[in-house]
Amino acid sequence: MAKGDKVLSQWDRRPMTVVRDDFLPYPSDDTLREWSWVWERMSVTFLHARQHECLPHWHIAPRRLPNAIAFFVHAGRAKWQIGDVIVIAKPDDLLFIPEGVWHSAAHLPERRFCVSAIHFTARLFGSLDVLSVLGFPVHVPKLPEAGSAVNELLRLSARQPLGWQRRGAALVTDLLLRVAQECPELLRPTASPLAVTALKVLHPAIQFAEDHLRDRVTVTGMAEAAACSVRHLRRLFREVLGMSPKRWLIERRLQKVAHLLTQTDLPLKAIAAECGFDDLPHFHRLFRRRFGQSPAQFRRSAFRGL
Repeated sequence: MAKGDKVLSQWDRRPMTVVRDDFLPYPSDDTLREWSWVWERMSVTFLHARQHECLPHWHIAPRRLPNAIAFFVHAGRAKWQIGDVIVIAKPDDLLFIPEGVWHSAAHLPERRFCVSAIHFTARLFGSLDVLSVLGFPVHVPKLPEAGSAVNELLRLSARQPLGWQRRGAALVTDLLLRVAQECPELLRPTASPLAVTALKVLHPAIQFAEDHLRDRVTVTGMAEAAACSVRHLRRLFREVLGMSPKRWLIERRLQKVAHLLTQTDLPLKAIAAECGFDDLPHFHRLFRRRFGQSPAQFRRSAFRGL
């Protein structure tokens, strides 16, 4: 028995499996290391996805939306303008439209054009668009492996099974991380790594405003939440976000209005009150200036086309 035990122990010391480790390495992402914390703190919401067979006269008139969009081209070509960038999108190309960025498109009519549109939000601290913060590329050429995630997002949106939005958010996160991990050289963070600390300082102020959007929010109250002076808060907002705290607050309120217009059936007056607008004529002017149409027109056109 003791001899048998000795033989068994000798076999126990031999490996019983071989662990695979011949995977291809990921490209160097040194420039993004300072921003790695964003992935842990961002929140992703999947809104909906649709696939479109576009006729030769198809086009998207210039517009900007309160949510981000990813377009995946299945067949054909189309000319897109995204901000100041003009690209010709081809099969297996992925396009990213950050929140609030003007964009338009037109079919190149010599062939069939088929594209899927995935509407989502990816936000830091509930309000900062991650695509803008990390400088996501508007055009990622030839990414066929994204097709399987896109097809599953289309299925989830069409059938809406139990937990469809949560799983959709996971698939959108996978798309974003796939680009960041496989093509890190394409990302261009809009702020320097030094802004990371500033963003963390701004977090309490932004969270305070988020929690009180329907109330009267003052810059002083935001500064107190961030435990800094009003002057310092204004400087951080301009350096990191490119606008004053007051301007940011208006933008955030309009962003929430646009979301509620497309995702709920609440009457406009109730939406305006929920977002802190008690002067309806002033609210209408601000909304038209921001989105180029009235709130009612925006709601009617939200689900037309792409």
